Amino acid sequence: MAETSSLLNCRTGNRTTSSNLVASAVRVAKTYDGAIAQLVEQRTENPCVPGSIPGGTTKKKRGIATQQRVVPLFFISPSYPLSFPSMSTSSTASAPARAPRSSNIELLRIVAMLFIMFLHLNRENAGLPSITIIEEQPIYAVLWSWLRMINLTGVDVFILISGYFAIRPRVNSVISLFFQGIFYSVGMYAFWVLTKQADFSLGELSMHLKPMKVYWFFGSYVWLVLLAPVLNRYVESATKREFGLFLVVYYFFACGMEWWMSASSELQRGYSVLAFIGLYLLARYVRLHGGRWCELAPRYDLLIFLGSTALSALLALVLFWGMGRPLVGDDALVDRLVSYTSPLCIVASLSLLLFFSKIKLGHVRWINWLAASSFSVYLLHEEYVTRDHYGALANYIGDHYAKPVSLLLLMALVLGVYLATTLIDQVRKQVWKLLLAPVIGWIESGLAGRLKL
Repeated sequence: MAETSSLLNCRTGNRTTSSNLVASAVRVAKTYDGAIAQLVEQRTENPCVPGSIPGGTTKKKRGIATQQRVVPLFFISPSYPLSFPSMSTSSTASAPARAPRSSNIELLRIVAMLFIMFLHLNRENAGLPSITIIEEQPIYAVLWSWLRMINLTGVDVFILISGYFAIRPRVNSVISLFFQGIFYSVGMYAFWVLTKQADFSLGELSMHLKPMKVYWFFGSYVWLVLLAPVLNRYVESATKREFGLFLVVYYFFACGMEWWMSASSELQRGYSVLAFIGLYLLARYVRLHGGRWCELAPRYDLLIFLGSTALSALLALVLFWGMGRPLVGDDALVDRLVSYTSPLCIVASLSLLLFFSKIKLGHVRWINWLAASSFSVYLLHEEYVTRDHYGALANYIGDHYAKPVSLLLLMALVLGVYLATTLIDQVRKQVWKLLLAPVIGWIESGLAGRLKL
């Protein structure tokens, strides 16, 4: 305080030599320089990526409690909108401009959605080849089973991407997510009613206004978004050892107790928010802490992905050829192999994420443009009336054309639906941007002002 007092005396006219003034200022700067530098560093650090502060230069407070309350996380986050795998950042009109995203992970979003679309082409027999095909065309059956296991990774990859970037929800982003779900749910139902492919009823309309009931993924993901602030606080406060130990215990129960021993059914084979939480935290750990297994050359990541999916397919065929078990979803062992909580599926999905994270593409605008509508592609083709027509068309192609031709036609169908949805999605984005986003932004600002956030 003596240095501060000498500075104040100088301002009130007391006699202080210029040399003493300079010396006092230097001592004050030395005293507070570390604190000021730390404040600036903490202020500018990007919370979505590994810390930019070198380890050991700042002291990290332990525990969840901080100076902020939990509620502001949904309001004070202008630079980091809801990080959904496919949501366009246009939903946050008030957000300041950010550096364009690298297109490597954006390309992975597209690939994951294509996996899901191919997975939905065949829902019969757990998506696996029939007994007739296995007996008459074994090589074709092996390739079919392998592609089935590759496509199975699409859902897990989407959640891993969310965890890799971290979800930072805001009010208008969450509302935009619901608007996106209703836009396609009600829109597709209206399309089928107008084309006389479905009958209109108030009950069906009411159902389509509830996207959390129409789409299982949508409902589970919304709950993940709501829990994300709490999960992020845990990630930020836990040490690497604590975080790693939690994941070991979690996956011991998920893969050991539930997947292998069937001691519980809480994860519902991956169709639940509890399964999403595990994948989200796994990706956060990989992004923040990594490890030697995360630093492999990209070719090894790709080999692990291909090997894990091939092993899953081989195990499914061994169950049939070696044990005489039918390859149907009702069989307990087959059901485990084709579940999203299968250890091989999780390993394959994580390896694919690591592979794409190491690819250097830079910013490719057309990739990012297509990736921004990937979730919309899911919402359009998975609406349950559309889903029936989508599967029926795929079955018709498979039944009436030779295998090479049918394969090309199915690829054209998947790519055509993706591109058509991307074009339709531009309408949704404009409706949100011009009509709804300003209103929601005004409401959000009003709530933040009233709550003094």
